[in-house]
Amino acid sequence: MGDAVAHTGDDVRADHVGEPVLIAAGVADLAFSGIGAALRRARALLVRSDLVELSQDGREELRQRGRLALQRYVPVPESHLELLARRAISQPGQSDV
Repeated sequence: MGDAVAHTGDDVRADHVGEPVLIAAGVADLAFSGIGAALRRARALLVRSDLVELSQDGREELRQRGRLALQRYVPVPESHLELLARRAISQPGQSDV
């Protein structure tokens, strides 16, 4: 017995196309919808009257994020006074500090 499957117009075309082509088409469709959404957002930004202030706020936010990232990942050198205090504690016999 053969498999009898009723096909509609779209299903017939999809059955004859290989899986890589379908996956590529799906990725292209996803990219196209993402680009469309990004263009709609960009168009909405361009019509804003406070675009200069918005860009300044964005720049300041990026500066603050950068500062926090550096604080998180870059070791902070010990302050000069802290270094002197540690030396004074490590040499208890000297009283010139």
